[in-house]
Amino acid sequence: MPAIHFIERDENVHPTDKEKGEWESGYWVVNSDTAQRLIGGLIYLHRAQDKPSHFGGEILSFHVLSSGPFVGKTVFRFRADSSCKGFKTGREGWGQEKKIVW
Repeated sequence: MPAIHFIERDENVHPTDKEKGEWESGYWVVNSDTAQRLIGGLIYLHRAQDKPSHFGGEILSFHVLSSGPFVGKTVFRFRADSSCKGFKTGREGWGQEKKIVW
């Protein structure tokens, strides 16, 4: 299953539907083709590369911002999953504050 790990320092994660446990996390540099391939996969949010994830879940969708200060950045919508908390990934494969695992 594909997964993406991000270093999340700015608290750019917020609930979109609390009843369904859905959240958005954004302002990521990920092209649309890659984001599309990640739907159904997992998102993990970390404070640092060597820290376990503090939040995450199954990626449901994404959108690319078309205006404002973060134009062109990707926002992922995901359903929170407790199994995505406390996950530690290896140091290899990180670049630009993210790591993709296919």
